Amino acid sequence: MSQPGGQTKSKDVKLVTKQVITPDVLKEDKRKIKLLYIIKVLGGASEKALVTALNEMKEKGLDLGYQFNVIGGNIFSPMVKEDITSLLYLGYVENDPVSKKLKITNNGLEFLDNQTIEEDFKNNLNQLINDIKLKVQAIDEENRLKNRRNNRRY
Repeated sequence: MSQPGGQTKSKDVKLVTKQVITPDVLKEDKRKIKLLYIIKVLGGASEKALVTALNEMKEKGLDLGYQFNVIGGNIFSPMVKEDITSLLYLGYVENDPVSKKLKITNNGLEFLDNQTIEEDFKNNLNQLINDIKLKVQAIDEENRLKNRRNNRRY
């Protein structure tokens, strides 16, 4: 595949190493357990909506220890992405192919039932959840409409 000027184009494969996570390791990670609980309470949310919700919680005093960055009005967090990937890997969360939402699985529910979550955290979350749910639903609806509009173009 020669390019103009006699240059060749090649593709490089990048390998990224990740620490293997098991359910036993997850039991020790309170932040991932709380993230799983939040996904359960929200009843499912897109990744973008979940990151926005976690950032909103942090601003209102419920900090899980995630760092957030804002670029061009979009909030993102590599730490949240990594935790979501771990939960997906273990099968505790699934990505709904139709709605593109992260939803807790039956295995995730069983795992949560066997974990203890601080009552203080649950109470603080319950106080904030109504406002946060509205924002999550708005973001998910916006994504759904964008996806629907993009699908019609093809």
